[in-house]
Amino acid sequence: FCSGQSNMVFQLQQSENGNEEIKKGFPNASIRLFNFKDVRETDNTIWDSLTLAKTNQLQFFSGKWTECTAENAEDFSAIAYYFAKKITTEENVPIGLIQVAVGGSPIESWIDRYTLEHDDKVVDALTNWRKSDFIMPWVRTRADMNLKNATNPKQRHPYDPVYNFEAGVKYFTNFPIKGVLWYQGESNAHNVELYEHLLPTLVKSWRKAWESNFPFYYVQLSSLNRPTWPDFRDAQNRMQKIIPNSNMAVSMDYGDSTDVHPIRKKEIGDRLALLALRNTYGKSVTANGPSPLYAVKNKDQIVISFTFAKKLSPANSKEIIGFELVTKKGKHIKVSATAKKNKVFITIPKGEIIESVYYAWEPFTRANLVNEAGLPCSTFKLEVI
Repeated sequence: FCSGQSNMVFQLQQSENGNEEIKKGFPNASIRLFNFKDVRETDNTIWDSLTLAKTNQLQFFSGKWTECTAENAEDFSAIAYYFAKKITTEENVPIGLIQVAVGGSPIESWIDRYTLEHDDKVVDALTNWRKSDFIMPWVRTRADMNLKNATNPKQRHPYDPVYNFEAGVKYFTNFPIKGVLWYQGESNAHNVELYEHLLPTLVKSWRKAWESNFPFYYVQLSSLNRPTWPDFRDAQNRMQKIIPNSNMAVSMDYGDSTDVHPIRKKEIGDRLALLALRNTYGKSVTANGPSPLYAVKNKDQIVISFTFAKKLSPANSKEIIGFELVTKKGKHIKVSATAKKNKVFITIPKGEIIESVYYAWEPFTRANLVNEAGLPCSTFKLEVI
């Protein structure tokens, strides 16, 4: 079940080398597609009366199972397709992909009504979402544009809380699924603390709806020049430990400084597939990038130890970049680093008292620490002990 916002919607034909893949790779008898397409994109246009009426009637999506032909795959999710291709190749099992995703949609729109009604943090947004500060201003502005000609005071929209659950997700909850791929967050990055509450809430509510503890694999936001994104990526990284049976694929090394839709989707689909191969299918593969355990002061050095790493190195470069030391006075100092086996070493600048270490703590980052499998380290911050 493949869901989220526009980076999950992002079509195979739009992705890097996607058209070449379409020319050579089809039909693929091992993959079936169910593209639950929206009746109208949430683009910057005014919707007509028919679209408004269908939306109110929860008829925003429609679709059916199809074979994985070039024609059916070209406008399907690139990430989902590449995920399935790797799984079917490695495991020799058929895969069915269900795509239910809406560009720009906030996470609140994907959670069921009962859950939100009983959540004191967001219950007010149910009745007041187009004026609520909890909903990102861009989201509200786009909805206002789409609904400019609406005459119904209770007009629905796919950005409104619970809508995509009621019109989309609910349609499939009697159909058993193997797991979820999730790529969403851009429309909630203004409120990191709330998202830390809402993502576990969504996973719990979906598992309850399906009556299944399926695995939940999600993509971390990439690199982009938006100020809250380092905090958001760090929160997403930490939530793997909070949400049972979940894992995250890092994508920041394939980000685009000016485009919220990076085109390199195969690499992200492959990383999600590695997580599933390891954790769902039980294959002995390296699926995670290096993850920091602790940072200690040793004489004039900070030494950071990592798990999921036997040999750390810089990707495509001679030096490791992306580390900052933060002093007792709150000053951030960009520093170079070296690696040996599963440890990173940073020399402390003379006269400075260091309290914490930050890594990839920029909206758009070129931080490049990888393990022996070439998988990247996530944005993180650590107190020095």
